[in-house]
Amino acid sequence: MRFITLVCLALIVTVAGLAACNSSEALISQAPKGSPTPQQPPPPGDTARRIKAAELHELWEKGDVVIIDTRAESSYKDEHIKGALSMPAGTVLSHLEELPKNKMIVAYCT
Repeated sequence: MRFITLVCLALIVTVAGLAACNSSEALISQAPKGSPTPQQPPPPGDTARRIKAAELHELWEKGDVVIIDTRAESSYKDEHIKGALSMPAGTVLSHLEELPKNKMIVAYCT
């Protein structure tokens, strides 16, 4: 009986020790002091400015915007925003030099 009690106690201590080793607090406290954790930059799409349709329309009326339709060519031919350029998503980078530098570039895909 005493043997079973000791085995159970050893098992409990082992499980508790393993749980403590895997806790995030233990990992954080082991980090060297004074070294900041590196920050990952956000994915490029997450930093894109979003505008509402009314703002886009106002910019379009003033001639201050270039609108790019990034859907497939067939979708563009079916229907697109008046004045939008067809530039399927996979080809935008190869056309960057064709875009004006003094206007807002607005891309859409739906």
